[in-house]
Amino acid sequence: MKQNLHTHTLYCDGKSTIKDMIRSALLRDFDVLGFSGHSFTAFDESYCMSRDGLLDYLDDLTDAREMFEKDQEAAKKFFAPEMVGAKDLRILIGLEQDLYSAEPALRKQQGILNFGSQYGTFDYIIGSTHAIRLSLEELEERAGDMSEFKAPDMDGVVLSDDGLYIYVDYGPEALDWAIDNIFGGDPLAFAEAYFRDESRIVAETDCDIVGHFDLLLKFNEKDKMFDETSLRYVQARDKALDRIFSDFKAKGMRPIFEVNTGAMARGYRTVPYPSLDSLKAIRDRGGQIIINSDCHRADLLDFGFSYARDLVLGAGFEETTADSLVIYI
Repeated sequence: MKQNLHTHTLYCDGKSTIKDMIRSALLRDFDVLGFSGHSFTAFDESYCMSRDGLLDYLDDLTDAREMFEKDQEAAKKFFAPEMVGAKDLRILIGLEQDLYSAEPALRKQQGILNFGSQYGTFDYIIGSTHAIRLSLEELEERAGDMSEFKAPDMDGVVLSDDGLYIYVDYGPEALDWAIDNIFGGDPLAFAEAYFRDESRIVAETDCDIVGHFDLLLKFNEKDKMFDETSLRYVQARDKALDRIFSDFKAKGMRPIFEVNTGAMARGYRTVPYPSLDSLKAIRDRGGQIIINSDCHRADLLDFGFSYARDLVLGAGFEETTADSLVIYI
């Protein structure tokens, strides 16, 4: 069985249309394709869906899903004529909810992985931390007199009315600047701040899947910043995991983390995240894994899947299915 639940389109920062992604799924023999546009973040609208765009996204995906539910062969003929007669495809409508999105992600009453609520729209929610935030008070504590503070004009650093946002996935330059200018040259202090924010991902987003848990490692293979084996790093990571597991337990759910191959597809990493050590820590706590490509380009929809599967099995997980989805337990 083949699936991907982390898919971006032109509605946010993806490079392909919904139709292109569905065509790619059919050509690559997928069973399930789930879309997960970036939720609206008011402090930075450069990468996310707009409020109006979200409505169009829902309309277009609902139309596509209904085509497959009504007549699989007619839908295949529309999206990929040469694939008529191929296996059936299931379309799911999800959302990647950012930690700092103001609007809540409303879910269906009977989602694929959750009990849901009486309101809402989405089959599932991926909760992701893309940036850490320092409040203005914390920023002043770390950087000194705010009257003289000036944020650099670079991608990945956003000074807003409610604080300073430092993205961990835009580029190493933003991380280097923050470590040198805000965290006193101490990369582990930055890692601690990241995991402090990441620890709240379930509480703040009510997610079903934790997206790219240790995203701060995106550039760490080529531009080593964080010592993943240091005691401080491991303690910060494990503290975040403990709270995430506790918050899932409060929801009556067994935690699900994604193994994300997106940085591999873009040439930043040769291995997915979470790291092998983090995967083992998740397994030891009784967590579950789902493999996603975090796809932004249709031709990369299944990039790195074979490697990710071998990594997950090597970390001690076993493959199973739940509600027609492949889950590793």
